[in-house]
Amino acid sequence: MRPSNRCARFTFRKFLLALCGASLALGAGAAPTIRLVYGKGWDEAGQKVKAMFESPAFKSAAKGRYLVECIDFDEAERNHKNLGSLKLPVMYVISEQGNCFFVKENMPANVGAEQVLGIVARVDKARLAAEKKGWASADACGEFLERMERFVGGAGRVVSRGYYDNVFAKLKSFDPADETGWQRHFTMGDGIDLVIKANEFREKGATSQGAAFIEAEKKKARKHLTKEQQQAILMAQFALYREDTSKREQLIGFLSKVAAAGEDTLWGTSALGWLNIMGAPPLSVYWGWHQGDFKGSPFKATIRYGVDCSFAVQGKYTISFIKQSGVSLKIDSVTLYAGKDEVATLKNPTVSGDTTSFDFELKRAHRGRLTAMEVKGSSDPSGGSTGRIEIRRHVLKPRKDA
Repeated sequence: MRPSNRCARFTFRKFLLALCGASLALGAGAAPTIRLVYGKGWDEAGQKVKAMFESPAFKSAAKGRYLVECIDFDEAERNHKNLGSLKLPVMYVISEQGNCFFVKENMPANVGAEQVLGIVARVDKARLAAEKKGWASADACGEFLERMERFVGGAGRVVSRGYYDNVFAKLKSFDPADETGWQRHFTMGDGIDLVIKANEFREKGATSQGAAFIEAEKKKARKHLTKEQQQAILMAQFALYREDTSKREQLIGFLSKVAAAGEDTLWGTSALGWLNIMGAPPLSVYWGWHQGDFKGSPFKATIRYGVDCSFAVQGKYTISFIKQSGVSLKIDSVTLYAGKDEVATLKNPTVSGDTTSFDFELKRAHRGRLTAMEVKGSSDPSGGSTGRIEIRRHVLKPRKDA
């Protein structure tokens, strides 16, 4: 399926290079290339984005700055020009040297020419500044590739074909034994292989071998591992001993450390789920509070899990604490935090039966940034109450009287 001549700019030489699996370079001195991959016969959003790419406004704005290619997904797969995404329509921006330095997946159908070119220009500027620092050591290579990760969608991509694999090759030549740990950073992925391996040791009853395997992983350089990769090492230990009831407290300790490191990863979410399954759910928006969470007069308790995703969109919210069982409970205030910064302290709640509610308006600057809620109040010394926490955004405007 051939791409439109108006949009794709192929040369016979480039086509042969792609078929041979060579670099995607357009040649020294050429402009960077913006490549759109879409589904010609079924991708409605991609067809609209392609039409925008072919519009006079986009062509005029891109002229002299970027080359443009619009390629049907099937042809991209055949000719090694997709660069590994199924989230169509997807845009890649490829440097003059053939390195893909920006990926934008699931492009919205209504995206505009100025918006696309503005984003590309900003990333291109950052890329050139990073490249200017050079790659004269293992650390220089690692730090550069780490900077590029956020533009291309992760560590796994940044070293694959077309994503600065030349710099990764330099890194390996500088540090073949990976004493810096940079190679591990880019090749470990999310650590799922490590956890699978630990599971296999447990299933075979080879616990001692599994322990030796994990210990060897722990001794490798870990300085440059991502948060998710560090969590995977802890989850591997949990996976190895998961069915050993004598290690319950140790297992809860592993899971608690993983969750505390961050719930916004595969392993953070998994750890919270396992804590709940094991009957040790943490104080959270997800599962509310349990006996002993709100204890004493006065008490002070911090809720971390579920806070950021509960306040992802700006607007007016109602935070409700609904007691379900146990002793009397009085909640006086809720303080919201973004990291260490106090965003707001809510007082004078509305109390209706066993429900205590606070109203809060989240400003645009803090959407998706709230990390904790500190709850203050008074309770029986035993803390023997349980309840759920509801955070509801007001979507509909209040009705006005006629």
